[in-house]
Amino acid sequence: WLKPIERSRLSAASPLELSTVLATKMPRLSAALLAALALPALAESRSLAVQRLRQPGTATAMAGLEGEACDEDEHKRYKTIVCKVEETCGCSGTVCELEWCSKYVHEWKKEFGACLLKGCGD
Repeated sequence: WLKPIERSRLSAASPLELSTVLATKMPRLSAALLAALALPALAESRSLAVQRLRQPGTATAMAGLEGEACDEDEHKRYKTIVCKVEETCGCSGTVCELEWCSKYVHEWKKEFGACLLKGCGD
């Protein structure tokens, strides 16, 4: 980063001259060093981003799973927990006679997920 002539001058230079030379050369050296260190990191982060794009998301990854989202046992639990409470509380749609019932039923419906689609029918 220093030419041979400059190196020989620096060996006989005073501390003030040395600091002046270093101050003028350091920004260029710092920029070159920063570029040398940053380029591989940028390339690696780009390759990781591309790799993430190529991987299937949760929805498509789970699409290959076999089985039912709401099997018979789970639907029985749904009817016991959600449907009976809706009936007891006098719920219709999203509104119940008692406010706590609305919140309770709503939270359980979210918990059961796909069983909501089967409904409360027998």
